[in-house]
Amino acid sequence: MAASWDTRFRERLAAHPDLAGAGALLAEYADTLGWERAAFHADLGQTRLPLTENGEFVAVAMGWSADYVAHWVNDRRALTCPVSLRCTRSMDAFLWDCDPDSETWHREALSAAQRDILLSYRDCADGAVTVPVHRPGGKTAYVSWFGRGAAALRDRFRRTYRETYLISHAFITHADALESARRRGRAQAAADRLSPREIECLGWAAQGKTEEDIALILGRSRETVHFHLNNALRKLDACNRTHAVAIACSLGLIRLF
Repeated sequence: MAASWDTRFRERLAAHPDLAGAGALLAEYADTLGWERAAFHADLGQTRLPLTENGEFVAVAMGWSADYVAHWVNDRRALTCPVSLRCTRSMDAFLWDCDPDSETWHREALSAAQRDILLSYRDCADGAVTVPVHRPGGKTAYVSWFGRGAAALRDRFRRTYRETYLISHAFITHADALESARRRGRAQAAADRLSPREIECLGWAAQGKTEEDIALILGRSRETVHFHLNNALRKLDACNRTHAVAIACSLGLIRLF
């Protein structure tokens, strides 16, 4: 049964080239398996949540309140959410209660802010099963499956353990692939706007040359080199110069010797 669920889900998932469609499919399977709804975070290192092509949060398209999602993002709840923090330290799926009856949760102390986060789920669920998904490069993600009734949650956890585990991992793998493709597309579009001089400056920066070194090599001022490098960073949507060089290398614009 688990294999058929997994195979069917993967087949249907592959037909969705965008995260909105994939998220809707995840929500559909949550309902089919008897859960109230599903939620996911594809990278706990990021506080932002994914958007659809029209700028709506994917979570809203999956049935979550727009106000709830806005509060989650604006209050940066991913940084303090006890579920998120436990995922970074757990390999296995775990069951949790939205209304903990003590100051601890899974043997760890809860802050007032963390209790408020758990309680905020009470409008839609009594608890959930969360499946941590650890990805290459140290990235951690998860999929949560929400439901009602403490006894029913435990029973559903046991009955659907393999299905939720397999679907969660397949979904996050697909989400990773979509995000990588999106970034490559954006980077390639940005690279197409780089000028020959900007590429040349990045090439020298990749060799460890300073702005002063590059200025001497090109017979230009340091300010001009600084201008070209900053333009390249902006066009490539890079965090810093090292990131810009890495993007340029990955796109084949420059080479490391």
